Amino acid sequence: MRVYFAHPCFNKEQQQFKQEFLGRLRERVNIAEGGDGIAIVDPFDHAPNIEHSLEEKLRMSREIKTVCLELLQGCQVIMAIVDWNDTGTAFEAGYAHSLNIPLVLISRTACSSANAMLLGAAYAQCDNILEEKQMGILVGTLTAMTGNTADRLY
Repeated sequence: MRVYFAHPCFNKEQQQFKQEFLGRLRERVNIAEGGDGIAIVDPFDHAPNIEHSLEEKLRMSREIKTVCLELLQGCQVIMAIVDWNDTGTAFEAGYAHSLNIPLVLISRTACSSANAMLLGAAYAQCDNILEEKQMGILVGTLTAMTGNTADRLY
């Protein structure tokens, strides 16, 4: 099962969170029963970060959108961080919802701070995601979803 990780990664705080979160998540997935069937897809591995330059953003925005949406279409689940109120993350979550791809919300604090539409579209939510217990809940949710189709999840 491919899990698309929707998140901003435009400043040092976001980059540090991403590194710590993905490191812990991949470690837990690797040892979880059924975890060998889970691959995390990070769109920043496939498209450059162009937010630092208005000229590049305007020039490459359609290409970035196409790459990210094609990656998302190839995934069975989307995991989106609600912190930082990123409009790109919200766009990806909405697009996934329109394709019946289940949405798992994560937060460094509380998912309840997210927009009501994101909350309403979520299959699952995991607060305080860097805490061991919450990371275990997330991994359990993902492994339980392995092999399921969106039709069975909704």
